[in-house]
Amino acid sequence: MDLISTADQLIIFSRYIGQQVMINSLLNNEISFGTLMGVKQNGILVSIKGVNRWLPLYDDFKVCEIKLLLKPLNKLTPDIITVANSLPVQAFITPYYQQSGFDMPVFIAPGHPCNCRYVQELDLADYRSVTEIFQHNTLLHAFESA
Repeated sequence: MDLISTADQLIIFSRYIGQQVMINSLLNNEISFGTLMGVKQNGILVSIKGVNRWLPLYDDFKVCEIKLLLKPLNKLTPDIITVANSLPVQAFITPYYQQSGFDMPVFIAPGHPCNCRYVQELDLADYRSVTEIFQHNTLLHAFESA
C-alpha cells in the first residue's frame, strides 16, 4: 500500500514480535516462513529454520514482501476473551490479542490515514495458514505450467 511508509510498517511489525511471517522474495519469487524476532530502524529480524536474518526495508526499493500470518478477530474464542477481560488494565487487551496472533486495528500517529485499519487491510498480513499458502502456491504453479 502506498499510504504506508517503511517507518509505519516497522511500527506495526514491532507490535507482533514472536508471530509467524511469510517472506516472498521479489528477486527469485521464493516464499519462506519464519518468526518475527525484532525490529530496528531500517529492517526486521526474522528467524528462518533457526537462522536469524535481518531483512532490510526501504521506501523506494523492495527486496521482498513481508506479511504477518495472523488470525481474524472472528476466530476469538470465549476462553481468550475471558482471559483478556480479566487483565488488570483495559489497555492490556489489545496487546494481549496482538501477542496471541490476532489482527487488530492499527494506530500509527494522530491523523494518519491508516489509523483504524486492520493489518490485513494494509496488505501486511495474511489470514491463511502456512499449509493453505503452500497448497495455493502449488495449485498456482500447476496452473501456470499447464
